[in-house]
Amino acid sequence: MFIEAYPLEIAGISSIALLLFLYILKQRKHRKELRKIRAELSIALDAGFMAVWRYNVKNDTFKTVHRSTIPSNGMTVAEMGKQIHPKDLEKYKDFIRTLRSGQEEQKNGIFRLYTDKGEQWYEVYAIGLKDKYGKVSHIIGTEHNITDMMEQKNMYEKNKQMLDFIFEAVNIMPWEYDVETQTFSVNNVFVERHNYPGNSIRIDKLTQYSHPSDKHLLSEGIESMVKGTSNLMIIQMRTKAPNRDEYRWFEMQGVVYRRNEEGEVIKIIGLKHDITELKHTEELIRLREKAEESNRLKSAFLANMSHEIRTPLNAIVGFSSLMTETENKEDLRAFNKIIQTNNEMLLRLINDILDMSRIEAGQLDFKFSDVDLNELVQNLEKTFRFKIKQEVLIALELPQETYFLHTEKNRLTQVLSNFISNACKYTSEGTITIGYEVEEKQVYFFVRDTGKGIAKENLPHVFERFAKFDAFVQGTGLGLSICELIVQNLGGEIGVESELGKGSTFWCTLPIVHPKQEKTQRNAI
Repeated sequence: MFIEAYPLEIAGISSIALLLFLYILKQRKHRKELRKIRAELSIALDAGFMAVWRYNVKNDTFKTVHRSTIPSNGMTVAEMGKQIHPKDLEKYKDFIRTLRSGQEEQKNGIFRLYTDKGEQWYEVYAIGLKDKYGKVSHIIGTEHNITDMMEQKNMYEKNKQMLDFIFEAVNIMPWEYDVETQTFSVNNVFVERHNYPGNSIRIDKLTQYSHPSDKHLLSEGIESMVKGTSNLMIIQMRTKAPNRDEYRWFEMQGVVYRRNEEGEVIKIIGLKHDITELKHTEELIRLREKAEESNRLKSAFLANMSHEIRTPLNAIVGFSSLMTETENKEDLRAFNKIIQTNNEMLLRLINDILDMSRIEAGQLDFKFSDVDLNELVQNLEKTFRFKIKQEVLIALELPQETYFLHTEKNRLTQVLSNFISNACKYTSEGTITIGYEVEEKQVYFFVRDTGKGIAKENLPHVFERFAKFDAFVQGTGLGLSICELIVQNLGGEIGVESELGKGSTFWCTLPIVHPKQEKTQRNAI
């Protein structure tokens, strides 16, 4: 029986030895894996320039675990506090107290410490370890020198503060636009100045505060950058703050800031500049320049007018004196004709001056009626038939059936008479043609001649006051300037087409106005 049991006992001993061997092997494997983990952890900590310390709550002592730490071996919290910047000391004490009491399991903080390198910034992460009774027995912490990062951050904050100050001083406000949310993000200065409810505002909400004439400008500017038709936006628009009535001028500048992987615009940044005072200054400059130009034109007008008045007056006075010194009937008739011609010239000039003054002052009366255009043009032809040179013929181009236009007959007659008078003056042979054409919404009047014509460079100045392009022929005086004012007041257009040596065509258009529209047009005048 002993012999039978022996192999079993031997087998049992072998099993125990095998289990013991496997246990030892497993422990060694765990220690090897643990050493490997510790090595990898040390590499990771070194890569992040982190040091590790352990604080024993019961003994109130620090111990270095990895690399050199600020709290050296055996140092107490009180001793550690001597190396903390005074402004951060209470924060550090609260940091340790919160972890030691178990109020927070983990905590991080940034502190300024005095080291052999001077004042340095450190970021500390720590976690409290509890014993089997649930009380914190140890605190494990890491520290990382972030002095360079904090100096850069402080420099950034300083530059940002300076930039904000500059922006505020010159009334410039930065903004950012998110294309996906269609939202503007603005700073606090922007919010305070515009009385907005928050730092974000949608573009459709923002445009509600824009002047009605400027509402489209911002949306179109943003859209052009999003679509890629432009990388830069510069617009000037009027906006007002919520619950305020006053509009102010702003210049909005924007540039594409960020794109997604597909190249689509997702962010736009820009500046909003208050240019109200600049606009007022520009307006004052414009008004000053306008006043100076008005004074210059007034002086030029008076100089030209005095010259134009002296010319017929000198003739009247001179030939009146000659009439007293001769008894020759032919000379007397010639002198009388010259005096009569200059009397008419002087009277026409005075009437022109009075007409222009009344038109510019808005005091010229316009009495509308239905005008027979064929009859009006035919009467003008009869009037000027005997005033043209013998080598010149007057022709009419009129519709077979007359047209009745509701307009101001006297002023239309005045305009056409001036056209014909100038044609007679500058046409020595050929034809002067008078006519009109009825178009869809207007009537086109014209006086065409085969006279000397006008040089191309002089065409823009034809309707200026006292325009004169020939030293040997009397200028146009005020007649064409008055015609321009009359036609404009009647809602039409005026112009000239000419070629030097071939002749000219003076034309004007008047809108077809029905009697019920007369009141509206008269109010516009």
